[in-house]
Amino acid sequence: MSEDSVSVPLIAVAVILVGMLLSGPVGGVDLVPERPSLDEGTASVTVIEPTADSIRVTEGRFGTNVSYVRIPDLVIDVTSVEGQPRVLYQVTVPDLNIRKQNDKLVQSNGRLRVPISDHAVVKEGALDGVRARLVVRVQSYSGETVVMNRTVAVQRG
Repeated sequence: MSEDSVSVPLIAVAVILVGMLLSGPVGGVDLVPERPSLDEGTASVTVIEPTADSIRVTEGRFGTNVSYVRIPDLVIDVTSVEGQPRVLYQVTVPDLNIRKQNDKLVQSNGRLRVPISDHAVVKEGALDGVRARLVVRVQSYSGETVVMNRTVAVQRG
């Protein structure tokens, strides 16, 4: 083996080790930004959307035997933010075995959108009487406030 063929792997290992040291907690450089965490706090929240009295189920494409429950995004206006609470958006449809949620940390006043992805379900019979519950909460370590808790119909269309 020549001296050049040995030095290339050693240089690569040295570069990797230096990168690991600099990006770790010891090196003082954080290459991955830390996600803000839930803290104490409160916020006043006004729900802008969803406003509809139903959630829609639409047919899948290409002749599949799948339909999609289209879950609307939560859109809120946030005021009077103190600390760093979070907004939790939950959608449950027990008859279709759906329980989805998403949350966002509230860091400032303004408009905030909290999306929940659509949910695929195998085509079933009529949706008569199928209901979805939409719940919005403001949470912190010290407690929670329910901002919205309502039931809406689930309909094809």
